[in-house]
Amino acid sequence: MSTAEQQIEQIIHRQEEAWNRGDAAGYSQDCDEQMSFTNLIGKTFFGRDVFKERHEFLFANIFKGSRLEMSIQRIHFPLPNVALVDVACALDGYQRLPEGVLPQDNGKLHTCLLEALVRSESGWRVVAYHNVDVKV
Repeated sequence: MSTAEQQIEQIIHRQEEAWNRGDAAGYSQDCDEQMSFTNLIGKTFFGRDVFKERHEFLFANIFKGSRLEMSIQRIHFPLPNVALVDVACALDGYQRLPEGVLPQDNGKLHTCLLEALVRSESGWRVVAYHNVDVKV
C-alpha cells in the first residue's frame, strides 16, 4: 500500500471515529474550505463551514447516537494528486431517517459515498463529498 493510500485511509478512519463521537468539527477537519457536498437526499451545499453546521444539526437530531461503519471499496488516482475514494457506509442507532430514505432489512441504512480528495502542501483535503442511499 502506498503512502498516499495510507494517508487517505487515515482520513476515512478519522471520519468514522468522529461520526461515532457525534463530533462535527472532527468529521469536517480534513475538508477543503471550498468543498462541495451532496447529502443523502440530494441537496447540494458548498463550504466546509456549512458541512460542519449540517453535521452538528444531524448529530443533535436524527442521527444522534448513531453508529457509522465506513469500508473503503476503492481508492483511484486519476492524477497523482487527485484521489477518488468509494466508501460503503452502514448506519444504525439513528433516531429516524429522512423521508423517502429506507433502511435495509437488517435495520441499517446503507449508503455509497464518493469522496474526491486533492493533495496540497498541507496534505490530502476532501474537495467533494457525494452520498447516496442504497435502495432496498
